[in-house]
Amino acid sequence: MFSRVAPVLTPALVGTLLACSSQPEAPSLSIVGTWDQGARLEDAANSQTHIHTGYFIFDQKGDGFSGSGQQSGLCHAASGDYEGPLASGELFGITEGKQEGSNVSFRSALCTYEGVISEDGSHLDGTARCEYTDQGTHFVWTGQWLANRQH
Repeated sequence: MFSRVAPVLTPALVGTLLACSSQPEAPSLSIVGTWDQGARLEDAANSQTHIHTGYFIFDQKGDGFSGSGQQSGLCHAASGDYEGPLASGELFGITEGKQEGSNVSFRSALCTYEGVISEDGSHLDGTARCEYTDQGTHFVWTGQWLANRQH
């Protein structure tokens, strides 16, 4: 014959059950702050390369982020090096910032950026696509960018 035994939950057993059922919360990665950044982009159609360094400043804006940036550098063509609109040194705005976990995306007037924040929140890296027309020539720059959080 079977008998029914009412389950007995002692405070110690409840604590053990709760400890086993709760998962540690992952640290929140925030893009907010100032980041030193650089990129190496190519325009395959025009056989040119572009390298720049600069910074991004990201601020929280509702569910997303916005900010500003600056970058300086050079583009290289068969005719020599030149300074294009991607490396003018002028301040530019950052819009449409979205962050889902460690994945981020944002835009400037000429570029779209996608990237990933490192687990420790100190590095960003990803891909960029920049597009513009200058003196009748259409440029499409693609490549890698990276950034390190300033401390």
